[in-house]
Amino acid sequence: MADSGVSLRVGFYIFFPGGGIGRYTHNLMAAMARRDDAGVEALCTPDYEWVGTDGYATWDGLASISHDIATLRRWRFLKGQFVNPTRAIDHAVSTALDVLHLANINHLTFPYWRSKLEGSGVRVVASAHDVKRRKSIISRRWEDRQLKAFYRYADALFVHSEYQVRELAAFAGVDRDHIHVVPHGLYSHGAVDAAPATLREKWELPRDRRVALFFGQIRDEKNLDGLLRALTLTDRPLHLVVAGSGGGRHRDVDHYRRQASALGVAEQVRFIPRYIEDGEVGELFVAADWVALPYRSVFTSQSGVLNVAAHYERPVLVSAAPVLHETVQDCDIGVACSGDGPEALAGGINTMHRRLDDGHEHVFEDYRRRFSWQENARRTREVYESIL
Repeated sequence: MADSGVSLRVGFYIFFPGGGIGRYTHNLMAAMARRDDAGVEALCTPDYEWVGTDGYATWDGLASISHDIATLRRWRFLKGQFVNPTRAIDHAVSTALDVLHLANINHLTFPYWRSKLEGSGVRVVASAHDVKRRKSIISRRWEDRQLKAFYRYADALFVHSEYQVRELAAFAGVDRDHIHVVPHGLYSHGAVDAAPATLREKWELPRDRRVALFFGQIRDEKNLDGLLRALTLTDRPLHLVVAGSGGGRHRDVDHYRRQASALGVAEQVRFIPRYIEDGEVGELFVAADWVALPYRSVFTSQSGVLNVAAHYERPVLVSAAPVLHETVQDCDIGVACSGDGPEALAGGINTMHRRLDDGHEHVFEDYRRRFSWQENARRTREVYESIL
């Protein structure tokens, strides 16, 4: 990392080569790199998705965790839990970084790399996108204990809502003065020049009814089953687009196809069961009237999908998932349901359609102003300075 004129040197540790946390960290680093006095570097694997973009440096000395063969991929993942934190710390010391900012926390092996971190003299902070881990790698009891230990060790922690501040303080006994709320910025997937009617024709969507979009990787906690049941409880003319794939440890798309048929709503649901390319994402959001985030209440993270919807100015329907509910109550960019069950979601659908029919103006400009990457970078930089 060049050191001409910089007064602060920060390395962002990124364990995974892509994904939602990778995209978030990329956008934050790009915003920070626009400051002339900040030296920002990504500590990443050779297959990091955003190498050479948006003005920040990259050091690809972490061991890759990717492989086409599942068994070897799992082995690389476990090996990386040990190898990559130590490589990042060694690099931070050799390049005299002021702050090591963990985008991913390898809490499973924290006792292994803690002593090296303690001897490094580098300040360490982390973004706690998910305060708790929904699934364990080997042992829930061990991993929760090590995650709490890391939270208590870190010089500062970043979250995206006041709910997460309370959750983190209760879970790990962390002093609230060490927890800082930063906004989750908006995501753009490129400009969309075509009109919604043209895009609906391209994607073979109806033009005589409202279109809702359920977007992204289909995971059990995202509660698509609850949304499908909600369709049976409302008589609003609605067509639902489900764009994304599932599987692995979660139910796959065929499960939801069968459910839609059993519920008698198959004609109302269009499945696009594949990865949606960047150039297609904006088209689907612009083609839709609103975006569905019916996630279960155990989902306590912020959502990248919400921030794509905000960029394309599409109102969101959120459940009682606490961080999403807090966001929509704080800024009028959609409808916050009273729960995550089918009845609550159906009530939210009815409210959303009344709003749209009445021409309700959602205040996306206020959201863009308050939840920008520039504001995130400003607050993050202030925390760095406070711990140095």
